[in-house]
Amino acid sequence: MKKWFSVVAIVVLCLALVVGVACGGGGKEEKVKEVKWGIGTPLKGIYGKFLGIPAKQGFELAAEKIGEFTVDGQRYKWNLMFEDNGWDAEGGTASATKLISEGGVNFMTQLGGDAGMAAQTICEESGVILFTTDIPLDALGPDKPHTFAGTPCVYSSVATLMKYISETHPEAKTGAGISEDTSTGHMIMGAIDTAADYYGIEWLSTEYFDPYTTEFYPIAAKIMNLNPDIGYIDTRQIGAMREMGWKGVSFYGVYTTDAAGYCSWDDIQGHLILFPHPHGEGLPEAITEIAAEYQQQFGEQFTFMSFFYAMQLYFMTDALQKAGTVDDVDQIIATLETETFDTPLGPVKFGLSEVDGIGHQLLTPTWIGEIRGTGEITPGEEFHWAFDLSLEEAEALALEIYGK
Repeated sequence: MKKWFSVVAIVVLCLALVVGVACGGGGKEEKVKEVKWGIGTPLKGIYGKFLGIPAKQGFELAAEKIGEFTVDGQRYKWNLMFEDNGWDAEGGTASATKLISEGGVNFMTQLGGDAGMAAQTICEESGVILFTTDIPLDALGPDKPHTFAGTPCVYSSVATLMKYISETHPEAKTGAGISEDTSTGHMIMGAIDTAADYYGIEWLSTEYFDPYTTEFYPIAAKIMNLNPDIGYIDTRQIGAMREMGWKGVSFYGVYTTDAAGYCSWDDIQGHLILFPHPHGEGLPEAITEIAAEYQQQFGEQFTFMSFFYAMQLYFMTDALQKAGTVDDVDQIIATLETETFDTPLGPVKFGLSEVDGIGHQLLTPTWIGEIRGTGEITPGEEFHWAFDLSLEEAEALALEIYGK
């Protein structure tokens, strides 16, 4: 009888332990909480195809790879919310309003300078940290503490490109460009004009076009009449320029293998790319691995947009961990302004207060790509590293050219 009682007592004790653990006794495990990030991005049309959807997929892959992370002993995961912003001001206002009022997001990204500027007032008034794409300098400053330029810095990237052109094409004395008529387009061209002047290149003119323009021959003819030595020209206009006999050096901010289909491969040989892209021989191994996973999961090339926004999630995860909080906005901003963050790209940080008045420009290593190839190879292999600067070198050069 005593033996039977002992067995029963042991069984009851074991059951009690199991139930205790299941109900939270014996070392309660913290529930995984969510950090909400709202993303306004174009999801339709040409801007959706080449910019918005790749950015969305980059965010999603990064969230999947990061998984759970710990901040001050509490486990978290990212909850990403997407709204179509149409790449314009109206869409920026609508998407920001919905993401904050209905989604209750902690952080926000807006793709497109016009959308970002429209969302800015809403985010500043709501205390939501906003990462934008390439907005003008006067949209940043101490009076707008929640707003950050959250993609690779225009100023350090343009400075790196112009340094390379001045060294490899000393004969280049004039330049001209074709750019979209948006706040982003005007900001980039302003940066190029200043850097060109620094290196003794006269910027003759820039022709601006509506973002949904499809016929570029009239604009290309205007630039061709100037016959510049170098030109800020994308793949939709290079063919027309070459057809009219232009022999100058072309460059542009962004590139995809699909976009190269707008012109012949003969027309694009030697074309330069000024922002870091996830292609070429010198890529960090971590980016090569992410690019392969992206290709496998989405069946598409890992482009600059997927790359830029995946990196955004990586540096913010590190920022929250270093800040020790996910909801103390002032502490997170202070951390973003003072720390360096780990990403697969390498270390990144915010800076250039001498340029924007607050130091909210995302600084990264910079490299210049050159397109050489036939298009009959694995996508991305036509992109070759031509020149690069470390984060510190690119920052110093940008300060030398743009510092107040």
